Amino acid sequence: MKGLKFAVAIIALATLTHAPKAEATSLFNNPQTAAAKLIAQVPAENNAEASLKRGIERLDKEDYQGAATEFSNVLKIEPNNIYAYVGRGAARMYLNEYQLAKSDFDSALKITPDISLAYYFRGFTNLALKDKAAALADLRQASTLFKQENKLDLAQKADNAIKEIEAS
Repeated sequence: MKGLKFAVAIIALATLTHAPKAEATSLFNNPQTAAAKLIAQVPAENNAEASLKRGIERLDKEDYQGAATEFSNVLKIEPNNIYAYVGRGAARMYLNEYQLAKSDFDSALKITPDISLAYYFRGFTNLALKDKAAALADLRQASTLFKQENKLDLAQKADNAIKEIEAS
């Protein structure tokens, strides 16, 4: 389980290094991170964790189809793995499969209703789906959760996105 908690942090780093391909591209400017170095620290204790690690690596390499496949493999083994849902949702978002991405974020949030990254990415997915109200609600929730988690840089990114969406 320790490896899985670390994995979600890596998913965050890997996915935050790439801008969503939704209309919100300009809202999401992030420098590259050292995600690749961190990935090596995730232990591959079982097939699910090995697939999770490979999914993260593929996200980092912008192999979104491969990442989605790896995260799907995790979900075959562990159907309630929230990290796999968030990772697959991010991969699908980058593939412009917005409805599928939204479904993955919804599934993660149904299992655990306080996943800041799921709200964050679902916000951009909702924006791509032309649901501005839902996008704003998700980004506001993400900002609140990021602040509770003391992830102030991510909270600021969510707040900036909210301002740009409101101004558009």
